[in-house]
Amino acid sequence: MFSYKNNFAPRGDGRCATSMAAWMQYLRSIKPSLAFTDACCTSLEAFTKWQQAVRTRLEARLLMPVSNCKVEGKLLETLPRNGYTLERWEFYPDEFTVVPFLLLRPEKLASPVPGVICCPGSAAPKELLAGEPMPENGNMRNYKFNDRNCQALHCVRNGFIAAAMDNPGTGEVAELDSSNKETQWETREKLVQGYIDGGTTYLGVSVFQKLRFIEFFKKMPGVDPERLAVMGHSLGSEPAMALGVLSDDIKAVVFNDFLCDERRRYVGCTELEHSEINDGGNWHEVPGIWQDFAFPDILAALAPKYLCINEGGSEEFLGKVRRSYEFLHAADRLDISYYPYYKDAEKIQQSVPLYGMSIREYYEYYSRVYSSDHSFRAAESMALLKKAFVE
Repeated sequence: MFSYKNNFAPRGDGRCATSMAAWMQYLRSIKPSLAFTDACCTSLEAFTKWQQAVRTRLEARLLMPVSNCKVEGKLLETLPRNGYTLERWEFYPDEFTVVPFLLLRPEKLASPVPGVICCPGSAAPKELLAGEPMPENGNMRNYKFNDRNCQALHCVRNGFIAAAMDNPGTGEVAELDSSNKETQWETREKLVQGYIDGGTTYLGVSVFQKLRFIEFFKKMPGVDPERLAVMGHSLGSEPAMALGVLSDDIKAVVFNDFLCDERRRYVGCTELEHSEINDGGNWHEVPGIWQDFAFPDILAALAPKYLCINEGGSEEFLGKVRRSYEFLHAADRLDISYYPYYKDAEKIQQSVPLYGMSIREYYEYYSRVYSSDHSFRAAESMALLKKAFVE
């Protein structure tokens, strides 16, 4: 068992005896350069200047690949479904890459309809999003809440055209070995090592591919290019958030996760079992991002675009996003919901501690996260899209 007192606290002279303790103490001391503060709300000019700075810096931090090739795609198969058609496509964002996706198109479209890009959770394949059978290979498993997590199917049933995509190195674009067993967790670590050492990031590749896809998507028959949205569950909430900031074409964002400041979690969760010390995966890493901002700041920069945050989080962090929308008189475009288990619970108003929390305390007490129920929230997500594009 690790603890702040025994492992991470400074000595009497203010210095730290271990490398991790010293780095945690440094991270507690920094003030991210583009954090959303009251200074951003002194005037509309100040807010707009801050918002553009977040956009510019986020694009730089992601270290996205560069390609000048023409974005092209190919329709592979069209299959009838109940009330919609399923199209299997692939498109080519650069000179080397094939990105398969599923397109769910409502039947009998009289006019163009909103288009929605759907981003899955960590290891979930695009087939799960579309309500399709899992491909029979070792990278596919049984998942919880299949009926909830089919984002694209919920979209098409509500009259939208939905594109379901795999995360990089996941599902159809993961490596298989000769035994046909699941390999994508191990191979994703190697993939991310190659991304970072080669000059990019996992999130940067994911966002790059989807930015290129937007160019292709908004020209597809039946898609209204003025009404595009992106939604992401869990890991997929990261590219969804970034696309909302970086693309003027995206008008609505579904952030289907709880809102977290990862720097604060890193330094605050010091009461740890040995199995918890290496929490997360290297695919979440964006070098240097904590120097600039955290997820609450990035989501605050989305205002006044339509946004829903579907699984709560600390009131300290959610308050930043609320403040940005209120400043722009766009509070009606922000929807925040909580896990049903905590929906009626009293909100914890005090600041998240800088040390002394267990992971369980951070999740359950400060963030109101009921992790066993972590899943896509269709009702809240569809309500936001209808508010943005239909009402």
